[in-house]
Amino acid sequence: MFRSFDYRNITFKQDPQGEGLVISGDITNKSGKNYHSVVFRVILFIKSTPIGNTTITINGFANNQTKRFEKQMGELQYKKVAPEITYHEIYPESAY
Repeated sequence: MFRSFDYRNITFKQDPQGEGLVISGDITNKSGKNYHSVVFRVILFIKSTPIGNTTITINGFANNQTKRFEKQMGELQYKKVAPEITYHEIYPESAY
């Protein structure tokens, strides 16, 4: 269904309003199509154990366009999990 999206500059930081974990980065639409809306799934892992997941919705996502995202990761506390994150997955779940 989806051809290609590039994910770059993925970082984790502490929510300035609290202790939560915030993920941010850039997504580039390399699919060859323009989308009204794309929903991406983000999953964080410590070793092979998933510790949190969320979705990111990007509206008005034209081909070859790069969009910046920033999303709080639920109840995860930055100081407890950020140093231990070993892997993350980001992939499109739906689009129209």
